[in-house]
Amino acid sequence: MEQYLLSHEVRVAWLLFVGVFFVVGLLETFLPRKKLGQPDARRWAGNGLLTVSQIAVTALFPFSAAALAVTVSRSPYGLLNGPRTPYAVRFLIAAMALDLLRYLIHRMFHRIPALWRVHQVHHSDPDFDLTTGVRTHPGEILVVQASYLAAVALIAPPALAVVAVECLTGMQSLFSHANVRLPQWLDKLLRCFMVTPDIHRIHHSADIVEQNTNFGFLFPFWDYLFRTYRPQPALGHDRMGIGLEELRDRQTMNPLYLLAMPFLRLPSPPINEPQSTATPVIRS
Repeated sequence: MEQYLLSHEVRVAWLLFVGVFFVVGLLETFLPRKKLGQPDARRWAGNGLLTVSQIAVTALFPFSAAALAVTVSRSPYGLLNGPRTPYAVRFLIAAMALDLLRYLIHRMFHRIPALWRVHQVHHSDPDFDLTTGVRTHPGEILVVQASYLAAVALIAPPALAVVAVECLTGMQSLFSHANVRLPQWLDKLLRCFMVTPDIHRIHHSADIVEQNTNFGFLFPFWDYLFRTYRPQPALGHDRMGIGLEELRDRQTMNPLYLLAMPFLRLPSPPINEPQSTATPVIRS
């Protein structure tokens, strides 16, 4: 099984991605959390074209993270290359470490002004649904992938752990951005070990303070640990605004404008009164 997954990594990842996209799309159709404010077709087309640019940037790297993991596993170096450590322990540590890395990178994109200019493309979506999960500027993919490969080279995780985390992250990106109303009991149960749509939706709040909470990708543990977790938005999910207050025009659905956004001089965000104990981030 492991050899098959490593040999067919891309095929397996795409099959899982398409399958989850279809399932989440059905859930959004029959169990919507909020009524979307923008035309679906135009938003979906813009977000989909950004996905094409992400694939093109990923193709610039000469090897995948899994291929690199296989290579470094044959060297005597790497933090997880110790032969005496059980495979299951190395797998678990690797999965947690790689998800922690994404959490830390995500916080950097909010804290460092130059990185925020790239990441704001993702947050400029005026609505919140599964396509928001693929609305990412290719420049962000470049930074994240380079950091991810460096981490794989450093810790030498099991290659299967890398494949598992990448597949789960792709599927979770769709689910955590889903416009789905989960039963309250189910959302409460899932929050114990994964990021739910109601958790991540707060991160896309129009309130700057709330945007700087709930950074987790797969697991919510890091937000609990580093005190960036916020259980509910101040105004409630039904009244909470989505997106960036300074970017409310129809250009936010134009893929060419989104690609150019990090290089444009955009309006400054409005000054909001803090509504939580989280520390707001200064942007420029």
